[in-house]
Amino acid sequence: MTNVVTLHAEKRWKAIIEYRTEEGARSIEHYFEEISDLHLIVEHGPDWNFLIRCTVTLNRPDDGEEQNSVTKALREDRSH
Repeated sequence: MTNVVTLHAEKRWKAIIEYRTEEGARSIEHYFEEISDLHLIVEHGPDWNFLIRCTVTLNRPDDGEEQNSVTKALREDRSH
């Protein structure tokens, strides 16, 4: 089961936090602007004693492909 928590559009960071429940693992997606807000999300979420993992990534529509692409690297090389 996935719950998506979006307070505002186009936040910079995305955290997927997975918790252990009686029904199995439960993942919750959070979007936020400042990385320093992550601790508040964890503290106010389900009991952090049941936290399995927290994966934080930049919230990009291309899942970071453009950032790491060869095309982007070549374009940046040409601009210097």
